[in-house]
Order: sequence, then C-alpha cells, then structure tokens
Amino acid sequence: MQTTIYADGIANITMLEGVVRFDLINMTQTDKDTRTIKAVGSVAMSVPALLRSYTELSGVLNKLVEQGIVKKTEAPALTPTNTQPATAPEAAVIEPLRLSETQQKI
Repeated sequence: MQTTIYADGIANITMLEGVVRFDLINMTQTDKDTRTIKAVGSVAMSVPALLRSYTELSGVLNKLVEQGIVKKTEAPALTPTNTQPATAPEAAVIEPLRLSETQQKI
C-alpha cells in the first residue's frame, strides 16, 4: 500500500552513520503572527539516495523556472545574521511567483 503525505516543508535534518533523517512538517497559521508546526512523517535515506533525490528535485525546479511558475533570485549577501557565504550560481534562491488578484479568485 502506498501512502501520500502532504508536507509544507522539512525540519530536523540530521545525519548519523551515513543515514540522513528529516521530518516532514505541516504549518498552520493560527493567527497573523503565529504558526503551528507539526511533524507528519519522517524520512531516512542513505547519502547516495539523498544525492539522487537532490538531482531529481533540481530537475523539477529547473523545469518550473523554464515554465515561469517560479523565478530565481540572487542569494542574500553575507551579513552578520547570515553567516553562510554565497557562491554563484548555486547560491540562487528559488522564489514562488505571486498570483495577481484576478488569478487568486479562480
């Protein structure tokens, strides 16, 4: 039996003895400034499996960029709060496009 889990994102990424584990999470907006995050499943995979998944997901993202569904934006500059150095072109960030008001009503 195959189970489908909807996830808004991932959290708690760890690696131990060559196995990468992360939680699938759902986020619920409880009010304007508060979100509730709940784990709905977990994934464990080998490093080679993670690399294959990364390749597949990168291909999907590239197709979404080509179709205009998402757009690439430059990564933020290195600041005191952002201590990860940006390297091009891998530093590009995928940003979802916003729907116009007429599209949102559909």
